[in-house]
Amino acid sequence: MDEMSEARRDLAPCGLSCARCLSFHEGPVRTHAAALLEALTNFERHAPRFAAFDPVFANYGQFREMAAWFAQGRCTGCRTGQCLHGGCRVGGCARSRKVDFCFECPDFPCAESGLEEPLRSRWIDMNRRMAEIGVAAFHAESKGRPRY
Repeated sequence: MDEMSEARRDLAPCGLSCARCLSFHEGPVRTHAAALLEALTNFERHAPRFAAFDPVFANYGQFREMAAWFAQGRCTGCRTGQCLHGGCRVGGCARSRKVDFCFECPDFPCAESGLEEPLRSRWIDMNRRMAEIGVAAFHAESKGRPRY
């Protein structure tokens, strides 16, 4: 896979990293959550006993529910799926304008993103950075940056 194809797979049109999103079907959060749940198979039977040693284990059911959500990996990325940010209109706009990233649009930045602060400011900053250094360099840079 060439650099641009990899960048398009991993980055949403807004510049956020789909690859490291908590809901991405091929992401590390999903992979690690699934592995953790597998390692803890049947632990729910023992959690009440462990709660006697440390009260945090009384919350094991909630922990397992959250880990199960992460392990599902529901999202296939903003280019093929629905953005988790409910009001986001970036993906649809990019498709209709036939651009891979917002900075490629002559109207960027616009009022059509549907993003609220602070995400709107990040969207502008990320796309300006992509325009400045190129998509491949931005993609490489984003791999070393925390997603959240």
